[in-house]
Amino acid sequence: MCGRYVLFSTLEQLSADMRRRLQAKRVLRAGEGEWPANYNVAPTTQVPILREFKGEAAIGPANWGYPPKNVFNARGETALSKPLFAGSLPCAFPMDGWYEWTVGDDGKKQPWFTTAPDGQPMYAAGLCKAVDGQLYGTIITVAALPELEWLHSRMPRILVADELGTWLKGEGVEMVASPNKKTEVRSRKADRKVGSVANNYPELVGMNRG
Repeated sequence: MCGRYVLFSTLEQLSADMRRRLQAKRVLRAGEGEWPANYNVAPTTQVPILREFKGEAAIGPANWGYPPKNVFNARGETALSKPLFAGSLPCAFPMDGWYEWTVGDDGKKQPWFTTAPDGQPMYAAGLCKAVDGQLYGTIITVAALPELEWLHSRMPRILVADELGTWLKGEGVEMVASPNKKTEVRSRKADRKVGSVANNYPELVGMNRG
């Protein structure tokens, strides 16, 4: 699953990375707002998502979690057949990594931060839909890669290379039913204080304050 994630890349950095990934001259801004670095993104938070808007890639705000029950994850194997997601459009959630928890020998929960080895932003496949004038999004999850099964049985469906553009165009729907074996990630221990959404600072993932 994916119930917490991290996004500290700036909008300028994301825009440059998205243009490169999509081989696009520009990425539109859809809606207002800026997104400060967030080291503990939780469901119901307003977050930036990437989607197609009038034939071009656009980044703009959405509430993470579908109403009325705040469904923040959708199983890639079955999501498109579920009534809740009828009428949804493909989108992608930019992130610098996500959290999962294991239980240590001492019986205490240990959070882990999973990120790209090169430190570049990642894009998790998602679905989005407007309800009563508000845009909502949910992150698609798939069975974990074999190397991540020790951490959790599920993981966000990370879009690799040109999969980002393919997914945003509504093509290759079948690809989000399973992980891409070329996905490269690494996990490291995070501060246990991440368990409280009130804690939100770079030291949670072992970074220093800028």
